[in-house]
Amino acid sequence: MILDLDLQTDYFRAADETAVRTVLADKEGKPAEAFESVRARRIDPTTVLRRLVAAVEIKEFEAGGTPDRSVWPTGPQPWVTEDEPTEVDRENPWMTGPWVVELSDETRDVLAAIERKRLPELAARWGRAEELRPLATAELVQLIHRLGVLARRAQKAQQHLYCCLSG
Repeated sequence: MILDLDLQTDYFRAADETAVRTVLADKEGKPAEAFESVRARRIDPTTVLRRLVAAVEIKEFEAGGTPDRSVWPTGPQPWVTEDEPTEVDRENPWMTGPWVVELSDETRDVLAAIERKRLPELAARWGRAEELRPLATAELVQLIHRLGVLARRAQKAQQHLYCCLSG
């Protein structure tokens, strides 16, 4: 996967990976438009969102943990080499994206449990992360609230949370 520091991240809810793959199989399909979603620029699910989960659980953030499950693209992931990408590499969906991961239901449930009265405290704690320093506390409060609402709706509908990363 070619990582771009300016990746667009959209969190969304869907019934299952089949529904997600159906949308993505259409070349013009965009999960953020097909499903209820929250746009969260630069909030990657592996590090930055996990920092929020740690803040909600009042734990220290630990790198690693259970990886999110890849849903798109499908098929085997290519070998990573140090060679310059070839034309074939540039056409490979693993190199170009979009990429979609399914978050664990535990992550969904932690986000769903966020209480409105904790929003300022969570924004202050989460905002200490280097990746979030350019964002104002008010923006973080709003983002946490929107992610919590999305998670509660997913939980109530017995759906899963996903994150679509695109360039």
